[in-house]
Order: sequence, then structure tokens, then C-alpha cells
Amino acid sequence: MGPNASEVTEGEGSRSRTLGRGIAVLHALAAAPDGATVAGLSTATGLDRAVLYRLLGTLGDEGLVVRDNGSRRYRLGVALIELGARAARGLEVRRHALPGMRQLLEQVREAVCLAVRDRGDVVVVDRLEPPGRGTRIGYPVGLRHPLGVNAHGRAVLSRLDAEAGEDLASHPGADPLTDRARGFAIATDEAGGEIVSVAAPILDADGDGIASVGIVAPSSRVQDPALLGPPVRALGREVSRRLGYREEAT
Repeated sequence: MGPNASEVTEGEGSRSRTLGRGIAVLHALAAAPDGATVAGLSTATGLDRAVLYRLLGTLGDEGLVVRDNGSRRYRLGVALIELGARAARGLEVRRHALPGMRQLLEQVREAVCLAVRDRGDVVVVDRLEPPGRGTRIGYPVGLRHPLGVNAHGRAVLSRLDAEAGEDLASHPGADPLTDRARGFAIATDEAGGEIVSVAAPILDADGDGIASVGIVAPSSRVQDPALLGPPVRALGREVSRRLGYREEAT
């Protein structure tokens, strides 16, 4: 979750205190899937109720939050979906990845996902689903999780420099050196071993991991995840090349 609103002060350069408080409210609602009352938001953000009512009124006018009159709980509004979709469409990495993601989907007949790095997390920004598959797994667009979790996070982690990745690499199960050497990461421990993911990093022109692309599937349909590694790695390298990365000669 984002910073507590009480930490956002007027002395922090040009940051807007009101905007910071509004963002804190949105983060608090994002962490409350069943919605939150004003009292709950006050506890989560440290904001006075009078301030919260003003913020919620403004956010509601813009469709960013909605209020259930029965439960008196506030939830995130659908306007955020529109904003998120526009942001995803504007990502250069997504534009370069989509054609190859469609080809990979036809090849493996499993869900193909694209995630981008956001500080110490990755966020799923696109997902292609094969038609006619009876079992679907939960790795939806908009999902955020730490680096070191799922193959998508571990793939990005493998391409961070030592200073940036040192603490993150201690996450249980993460093996950034192995993942970097083979060019893709495998994770089979999500949801009690019922989900397997294979992902490769996407690099910018400087060779930094900015995103990852790969496959997420029920483990019952993937007998040997390593066999999915080469086509996933090839896609990651192609998208990296389109973004300006030039692999060093060996």
C-alpha cells in the first residue's frame, strides 16, 4: 500500500498535500476488496473524518470511488478501470510485446501475460487467454505483487543490478543467478503448487529489467515447465531488441 497520508506534509517540496491524501485513500480502498467505511478509512490513512468526507466527495464526483448506500461502504470506481486501460495501451513495451504474445498463445495454448516493474513490484498489464480452456487460473490484469513472487517477478529480479536486487533476492524460492543464466524463471509454488509460471525478462536499452512476459497455467497441464522456457525466452529477447537492447557478444 502507498504511504500513510499523515506522512505527506506540505514541507515535501512541491508535493500537493491534498493530492497525496487522495492517493492514500485510493490505496486504502484498493486494499479493501469488500469496501471500507469512513471509520475504516480513517484508521487506514490516519486522516480526520471531516477531511475524508471532502476527499471522498471529490473522488466520487470524478467516478474514482463509489458509495454503497446500503452498507455505507466506499469502493473504487469504474473510472479507474478506464484510466488503467488507457495507461496500459500507452505502454511502449506492450505495443512491442503483443504480436509475439499472440504467436506464443497459439503455440502453447495457455495464458500469456505481460507484467511491468513498478519499483519493488510487478503489475500485470495484459493477458491473452486461449479459447476453449476449461480451467483458468487467477493472474489477472491489474494484479500487483512483489519481485521474487511468480516467475514474472523473478524474471525481472534476475536482471536487477546487485545494489537494487540484493534485498529482494532473499525472497524464499528466488534464484536470480540461475534465472539470469538460463534467460527465464520458473515458479511452481503458487497456490499450493497448483499453478506454474514461466517468464522471461524484458530489458530496456541499458539492459535493465523493466518488464516480463510469460506463461501462467495450471500445473496439471504442464508436465515439464522448462520446455516452455525457450519460446518464452525468445519472445523476451525479441521485445528487448525492439526496445533498443543489444545483447553483448559472448
